[in-house]
Amino acid sequence: MTWYLALPSLVLAVLLVPAGVAALRTGWMLPWQRRHVYRTQLFGWAQLVMAGAFTVQAASALLDDRALRQAASTAGVLGILCGLVLLVLAQRPRTDH
Repeated sequence: MTWYLALPSLVLAVLLVPAGVAALRTGWMLPWQRRHVYRTQLFGWAQLVMAGAFTVQAASALLDDRALRQAASTAGVLGILCGLVLLVLAQRPRTDH
């Protein structure tokens, strides 16, 4: 594999990390996300999980060993799915209110 397959994943990871940290620390989100998100802390964690998963995906594209590359790629996809589940949960209103 070559670097141009890893570059889009790294760009997404670099963009998601500051957004996730901002959502965790201050509750700030991008303007088009504010209307849909009810739980900003969970949303920030979801962004950080997805950033880590995209980093793993980028690293898997650069590995030479086929079995290791496939395992890292699978771990990255599972991380992205976990992040998506957290994003969906962050967009649902709380049931205790």
